[in-house]
Amino acid sequence: MAQIPGSLAGAYDFSSLGKSSAAAPTPATAAATAGQAAGEPNDLTVASLVIDVTPAGLASFVKLSERVPILVEFHTLRSESATELSRKIAAEVTKRGGDLLLLRIDGNHPQASQLLSAFQVQGLPAVCALLMGQPLALFSGNQEEQVLKQVVDRFLILAKENGIVSRAVVDAEAEGPKEPELPPRHKAAYAAIEAGDYATAVTEFEAALAEAPADAVAAKGLAQAKLLVRTDGLELDKVLEKPAENIADVLLKADVLAAIGHLDKSFGAILDTFAVATKEDREVLRAHLLELFKVAGSANTDVAAARARLANLLY
Repeated sequence: MAQIPGSLAGAYDFSSLGKSSAAAPTPATAAATAGQAAGEPNDLTVASLVIDVTPAGLASFVKLSERVPILVEFHTLRSESATELSRKIAAEVTKRGGDLLLLRIDGNHPQASQLLSAFQVQGLPAVCALLMGQPLALFSGNQEEQVLKQVVDRFLILAKENGIVSRAVVDAEAEGPKEPELPPRHKAAYAAIEAGDYATAVTEFEAALAEAPADAVAAKGLAQAKLLVRTDGLELDKVLEKPAENIADVLLKADVLAAIGHLDKSFGAILDTFAVATKEDREVLRAHLLELFKVAGSANTDVAAARARLANLLY
């Protein structure tokens, strides 16, 4: 039996996903069930071969990846090439007629950072996979249709070698797994983010923290919502291409890098400037860096590395 690459096997304990009340509230628009399809007891009944899920909703599919190969697309609405990739990868999966499923997750969702780290995503958009409950990194960026076909072919071969041979059968009336209920403030904040109303999300998370100052989920959500506010409407490529001429440019570039999933480069941009900055500028840079640490979450490996470098620069 073929083995999943050792660098990815066991990279993240997906069984922990979805157990916290911090899970995002929006149900998947179409989700899989573990029911049996008529005539084939090992088939998997699904509402669609292309399924939109929240980061928390991914937990419902981990066990199912022991039966059917699953692709995971981390998409973003901030890039035309990402939209084009979404169209092409969905078409490729649909063409396979049930050989595999495609889960689509908003890579800019406030709760996506943990998953991006687990799947070793270096930038958005990205296509990854779940196989036998394990995360697999496939590629980042838009690809030609022929390349997508080759990637899917190889993934299906790997799945077959690991004994994953069941098929997905579409039943539009299939009901998906329910996601955990959120506190009202959290629910309102996530709904605002999905609607593109990031300012309202900031207000809701601030209200949640006022009610419960120790609410770590709200604190992280607030930092992520503020990042969305700061980067909303920006031409991201132009920001990254423009040389940083002052501290404000450095912070803006760091925000954009964080927003597209390049956390290590985001932290590095601030720390490189911090190393040669004046005392006054250092305080501004440090405060912004700590804010971006909240965006990523304390468990993120890039945060740990950046904290260590910051400590060395300070002492």
